[in-house]
Amino acid sequence: MELKMKQEGSIEKIDKYTNFLLPNKFKRVGLVLFVFAFISYFAVGVYVENSNYYLLQNIAHTIAILSLLMIAISREKIEDELIAKIRMQSYHYAVIGTVIVHFCMFFVPSVLTLLFSSTQTIQENNDIFVLVCLLVIKILTFNKLKKAYYEE
Repeated sequence: MELKMKQEGSIEKIDKYTNFLLPNKFKRVGLVLFVFAFISYFAVGVYVENSNYYLLQNIAHTIAILSLLMIAISREKIEDELIAKIRMQSYHYAVIGTVIVHFCMFFVPSVLTLLFSSTQTIQENNDIFVLVCLLVIKILTFNKLKKAYYEE
C-alpha cells in the first residue's frame, strides 16, 4: 500500500514538471520580443560599428531563442487532451526536424567541399553537443515517464 502511494506521488511530481506551461499572455510577450530581436539582428549590421557587432548579434540570437521558447511553452486559451496530444506531437516532430536539418547543414557543405575543393578541409561542428543533450534528455524523460505510468 505504501509503495502504491509513493508511486502516485512520483507520478504527480513528474506531471508537475512535464506539464509546466506559462500563462497564455506570454505568447504575446514572446511574439513582441521575437519581432524586436529579429529587427535588432538586422539593424545591428547597419548601425553598429564592428567592435560590438558580434556581441549585439549574440544578444539578439539569445532574445530570439528565449522568445520562441516563451511562445512554445505558453498555454492555449483552451487546454484539453487534444491540445496536449498536438503539443507532444509537435515536440516530437521538432526534435526529428532539428536533427535532420542540423545534419544537412553540416554534411552537405562538407561533402561539397570534399568533392569540389582543392583544400579539402572540413569545418568543426560545435553544435553536436546541443543535439546530443536534446536527444539524451528526450530518451531519459520518455523512459522515466513510461516506467512511472506502467507502475501505476
